Amino acid sequence: MGDFLRANGDLVDIVSVHRYPFFAPTDKNPVTVERLRQETLEWDTTVTYLRSLIHQITGRDIPIAFTEVNSDPSSVVSGAASPDSFYNAIWYADVLGRLIEQNVFMVNQWAIADTGGLGLLSTLAIRPTYYVFQMYHQFGSERVYSASGVSFVTVYAAKRKDGSLTLMVINLTDNEQHVPLQIQGMQPTQADVWRFDATHNAVDLGQQVMAADGGLDLPAQSITLYAVGGK
Repeated sequence: MGDFLRANGDLVDIVSVHRYPFFAPTDKNPVTVERLRQETLEWDTTVTYLRSLIHQITGRDIPIAFTEVNSDPSSVVSGAASPDSFYNAIWYADVLGRLIEQNVFMVNQWAIADTGGLGLLSTLAIRPTYYVFQMYHQFGSERVYSASGVSFVTVYAAKRKDGSLTLMVINLTDNEQHVPLQIQGMQPTQADVWRFDATHNAVDLGQQVMAADGGLDLPAQSITLYAVGGK
């Protein structure tokens, strides 16, 4: 990337990269759920480093696009953490949230359909990562600051045009979690809820009453979207 930018940086409008953190795993070094979970942390530093490199070489802040993203570029299937797996969807949801937070210009899933493990669709089935995009379809369009103090539980927030606040809460852990929720200027008693977990494929659960202590109950390995407020 450095050599490319030194030679062509004055001609570039968008810096586009492909990112697959795992390549050609072996039986001795397979991609596991734990490796995927830990890997999510690297995306923030990756984008920060790339943005710094671009500015250092070109003297400009050039938009960044990830025009191919998945965990593994090979055709591996049926692994606990291969691209066609349930946990790959949990991983992808968090990666997408981090890239949104990092204000990248574009993120593309690779690919829509194939006979290997990468596609959202196969000839026989809808793969779990497909439902990540169904969940984010409910997400707002105006980014709002959010932060989590719970290890491997992340939250991303946005506002919709109707004024409602959406919270995408991802539990990357293998255990159920009850976590506190604080929203500045708001203490919601109910929320519209969508969920992806082992028993729900981006299901609209409808209006749900919030816990009396204001906390959130999160299934293990889950993605939950809460929509509160609005007109």
